[in-house]
Amino acid sequence: MNLEDEIAEVRNSINTDRLDMSFGEIISMYERDEIIIDPDFQRLFRWSDYQKTRFIESLLLGIPIPPIFVAEDRDGKWELVDGLQRLSTVLSFYGILKNNPDKNFWELCEGELVKSMQSMKYEGLPLKFQLNIKRAVCRVEIIKWNSKFDMRYELFNRLNTGGSPLTDQEIRNCIFRGISSEFNKFLERIAREDDFIAIIEPTEKQTLELYLEELVLRFFSLFNNWKSVKTILSNHMTEFMRDVVANNNFDYSLEKLFLRIIRMLKPLGTEIFRFKNGIFSTSLFDAITISIGLNIDYYEKADIEDIRNRIDKLKSDEIFRKYTGAASNSSTRVIKRIDRALQVMKVT
Repeated sequence: MNLEDEIAEVRNSINTDRLDMSFGEIISMYERDEIIIDPDFQRLFRWSDYQKTRFIESLLLGIPIPPIFVAEDRDGKWELVDGLQRLSTVLSFYGILKNNPDKNFWELCEGELVKSMQSMKYEGLPLKFQLNIKRAVCRVEIIKWNSKFDMRYELFNRLNTGGSPLTDQEIRNCIFRGISSEFNKFLERIAREDDFIAIIEPTEKQTLELYLEELVLRFFSLFNNWKSVKTILSNHMTEFMRDVVANNNFDYSLEKLFLRIIRMLKPLGTEIFRFKNGIFSTSLFDAITISIGLNIDYYEKADIEDIRNRIDKLKSDEIFRKYTGAASNSSTRVIKRIDRALQVMKVT
């Protein structure tokens, strides 16, 4: 296929539309569930009060705002692709943001241009200003449904690569939920397990950025599958999740295995996945969980000090350490690292 034909084919696969709508109209659609912000997606609403106030101030002053992007589903409903912070700011200011009621009815802080906005809530604004916000116009860019799943992913990915980009797992979570939310909920359910949280000890920022879900995905994308990694690990994980949600071909019974691994490791403490520098190591996480998972019956019966000694031996193994650190997520290092871990932690 030549360049002209290839460009024409891709352009023809993208069917778009655009509308200028008031926020009042958008609010009405949201209340009728005609525009969807998935609960997983709403977790990413984390503008500060200053940022939210600045946006409301822009609407009151008639300052132009960027468009929001939506993707039309099979039923004609809209799924929000880009514009979460702006739309959620208005919805929460009016007190109608679903699934996140604690973010509703917030107070404005001092505006950059309008200082007297300080401490005001929606109900305290004069009616004409309440109506000004509802009548403010927003451009809505619509990606029409045409079953081009990959194009929807590309759109979201390209819209979220500037400023403060989302993490890989945030992007996966937001995009793949549009096909099926089952696997997303599966990752989230495991990520909320108390034992798992205790042994990983994530920061608040990591929790917000779905780091725990990403670790769960790492395990399942590599378990019995690490030799198939052909690119960097993040791409492998994305392709694995894409295949799972598109083809519904995941064995959900593996959840029990993962939880057995975590419960067995918990008595060893948070240092189990850390080298001497005290920093959590995803290389150790992969190697230890997969090595134990493939020999779970043995390790569950083993003495806890025997397990600790085996893991300490792995941590000090020079060959294993060679495949950690810089560039540890390259396909070659992932494969060789797990292969070496299995040799060091093999059971008889």
